[in-house]
Order: sequence, then C-alpha cells, then structure tokens
Amino acid sequence: MLEENKTMTIDNCSVSAGFYMRHLGALFLADNWFYMVAPLALCAVLAVWIDVRFVIVAMMVLFMVIPLLLAMLYFYYGLSPEARWSIMEKEISIDNQCLTLSFVDERMKKHVIRWDDVRHIIEKDGAFLFMLRGKRYTCLMLPASAVNPDVAQALRQFASQTH
Repeated sequence: MLEENKTMTIDNCSVSAGFYMRHLGALFLADNWFYMVAPLALCAVLAVWIDVRFVIVAMMVLFMVIPLLLAMLYFYYGLSPEARWSIMEKEISIDNQCLTLSFVDERMKKHVIRWDDVRHIIEKDGAFLFMLRGKRYTCLMLPASAVNPDVAQALRQFASQTH
C-alpha cells in the first residue's frame, strides 16, 4: 500500500455522533430498504383487496416496527467500540502493517487496526469508511477534510486493490 518503511499521519480528527450514525444508517438502509418497504406494500395491497383495517397494520409497522429497528441499529452499532474510536479525537498513523489510533483523551488506550482486519474502504459523502471484520456495519470513520491528498490517494489505491 505504502512505500517501504513510510508512515503517513492524519492529525487530530473526529466525526460527530450524528455524522457517524447518518452514514451508518445510509449503509443500513441501502442494504435493507426492501425489508422495510415490503410489509408496507403488502398491507396496502391487502387493504385495497381484502379489508381496510390493514391500513392500521401498515401504520403500526411504519410508526412502531421501523423506529424500533432503527433504535436497534443505534444500540448495536452506534455504541460499539469502533463508533467510539470514530467519534473520539485522535491521531492516526498509517503504515504498511496497520493503522495506529492514538487518542487525545489519556483515558483511551492506543489501538492498532491491522490491514488484514480492514475488509474495504468506502469514500462517501465527505468521509472515509474503513469497513472492519466482525459485525456487518462495523467501521472506523474519518472525515475526508482531515485526510491530506497524499493519504487520500494511498487509501483510494488500497480500496481499488481490495475490490
């Protein structure tokens, strides 16, 4: 990925919790929109052909089930260690073996992410998402504004090699 024995550094950066969840929610909805729309469409068809009371069922799905799914998304992914790593202010050192996260807050330990643990990198809407092994939507998120052009080019090159 990088030249031999070269280390790149991204100075203090972080994303807000809202920015993180907005991007994570967009990934989740892009993959699972059908499972949210299908019950609503089925209830609409049943309301037209069988009984109007299926509109009530559709409204229950819309106003109770879907928000609960989004709340589960928040608690399952938004409170993960990777989300905390993204939100906390940190300095990142990138070399051929790993990403090293050094947090500004002394209570947080230094964390190392090996390149083997990065499934792929997504550059989307002003952010770099390092999709990590483990849970499906586990990612480390960096704002694109914090990444200088040399590092961004190296990350794009790595992303093209992993696809």
